[in-house]
Amino acid sequence: MQTGGGVSMGRHVTVNRLEISKMTRSALNNTYKCQASNTKLVPPAERTIRVDMLLKPLSTALSSKPKQLIAEQEYVLACNVEGSVPETDIKWMQNNRLYTKGKIKTINNSSMVSSVLSFRPHPDDDGTILKCEGSNPRLQNSALEDSVIMNVLYPPQVTLSLGSTLNPADIKEGDDVYFECHIKANPREHRITWSHDGQPVTQNVTSGVIISTRSLVLQHVGRFDSGSYACAAANDRGETQSEPVALKIHCKYHSEAKKI
Repeated sequence: MQTGGGVSMGRHVTVNRLEISKMTRSALNNTYKCQASNTKLVPPAERTIRVDMLLKPLSTALSSKPKQLIAEQEYVLACNVEGSVPETDIKWMQNNRLYTKGKIKTINNSSMVSSVLSFRPHPDDDGTILKCEGSNPRLQNSALEDSVIMNVLYPPQVTLSLGSTLNPADIKEGDDVYFECHIKANPREHRITWSHDGQPVTQNVTSGVIISTRSLVLQHVGRFDSGSYACAAANDRGETQSEPVALKIHCKYHSEAKKI
């Protein structure tokens, strides 16, 4: 901090300058007083100024980073932003898009602004990045962020389909048929079961029934293989069965000529 001597600017006008180099954020709200006097007969004239500053955030931090989230349960996360002056803008983002699924409440105090997010994670949120971004809206490139990867646990989501190379309207007796069980689960499923008209289906290679991970193969199908098929998957969060898929088989009918 440097002060200069009085510089005359003309008749009855004198200017004195105070120069402060490399002002830091600690100068915020400091007051400086200038006094001028030319006689002891009257009190000196004075003026006081207070330092206002535009400051970037010092930190942005999530209050916690859950390692696991249970789908459809309610959670509360707080994002704390310190040091942004005079304003603080806090945004919640999911994979760099504005997160709009939860409820947000903002709390201000003298040194920190907190944004409190209440939300219920969904299975589709699994593996996405939930990010909190704090910035000073009056300063460019002032944003600081903190994030957590959402590891959402949920029961299996299961759908069943006839093999993609098959025409469901043109399956004939003696054809080979296969089903595909499509599963989305976290944690991964530990059991897959199959059923035909509500009865369990188990592997029997001799009879042409082959089960391989997420597929069911029926070799040389006959009329008794017609009906509704379903698959089910289980993990630590529960068990889910697919909607049934109907298998219609066009059978050959043989007629014998009457003997005369």
